[in-house]
Amino acid sequence: MKSKFKVEPASVGAEASNSKMSARKALLLRVGMDLGTGGALGPIFRDGAFEYIPIPETAPSRCRLTYASLPGRRVPSLALVLPRRLADRLPHIDPDFDAWTYGDAAPRKRRQLLHLSLGDLLLFYAGLAPVPPNDRPRLFAIGSLRVRRVHDLRARDFARLDLRRRFGGTSHFMRRVPDQELALVEGDPNEGGLFAKAIPFGDGRDSLLSDLAALGYSGSILRSVGHWVEGVQPLATLEAWLREGPVSLVDADSRLIQVSAAAISGGEGGRDLAINDTRLRVSDWAVAHREDGGLHVFGRVNRIVTASGSRKAFCSIFWLLHGGELPRCGSGKAQASLTRMVACFSRNYRIGFHRLAAHR
Repeated sequence: MKSKFKVEPASVGAEASNSKMSARKALLLRVGMDLGTGGALGPIFRDGAFEYIPIPETAPSRCRLTYASLPGRRVPSLALVLPRRLADRLPHIDPDFDAWTYGDAAPRKRRQLLHLSLGDLLLFYAGLAPVPPNDRPRLFAIGSLRVRRVHDLRARDFARLDLRRRFGGTSHFMRRVPDQELALVEGDPNEGGLFAKAIPFGDGRDSLLSDLAALGYSGSILRSVGHWVEGVQPLATLEAWLREGPVSLVDADSRLIQVSAAAISGGEGGRDLAINDTRLRVSDWAVAHREDGGLHVFGRVNRIVTASGSRKAFCSIFWLLHGGELPRCGSGKAQASLTRMVACFSRNYRIGFHRLAAHR
């Protein structure tokens, strides 16, 4: 895999031309604090908003911020959503969505970053834990950078005034002992950034959503090494997902099928929702209501499994509601109604299980 522009130590690639954009690719990277790095997960709230929690800094740094003094978007201090033992730790803010940068000195990730070209996409995803804690954590896409330039740096380059003026406030430049080698990606400030709402990306078992099979990648996305998405159609699928979320899965073959609440099983503890209804096929959306008319389930069928004479439809993208009723998002069999319903839930509620206040 060759870069579309030459990358040299401390050098910068030229601006992309339209002729070079056809071979664009994307690199999917897991970032942010997790149970193995820091020992906690960032929160995702009922409406899909979330807090991006950077990993703890592991090297001596001139950074004066701690988790206690670093504000979140919904909380005045990130320490309020973290274990107390982390309050005074320094965060390693990378990706830095204020500076539009991401860097890595680890050999494997560094090599991957150096394969990026102008116009390529860096997509960041993270494990997020629901608040209130009604459901298990899942992997969500949280932000992106559109590659503008790539810098291949050596320790001596950290003293360069031009680089210090541009990147001196970023975590790698704040380290008292420079990295011996660092790939630093500079993003286009006019595209991407930290998302307002987290976008579903992993199922409850930490594999890529099977609904996204068109990306050309399947299976576990727990590994720290990045995953490539290449090709015109896979990249178009990814960009549509980031732009529209589950709405991008509604097509001319999609149907909205009313099913019985008694036919529903699973949906909790990381399990996919299972529906025992022979009418369902892949790409259908199923909706079930309670006896009092409140919404119980809404989800997209991504596979059909037949075993021991039983045929079940499974949904990885679903909303399972126990208790009260979320605001109605419309219904009906027309595709326009289905699109509006999917858009409403995607915009206002994280996927998965919700335990709500008692229905009145």
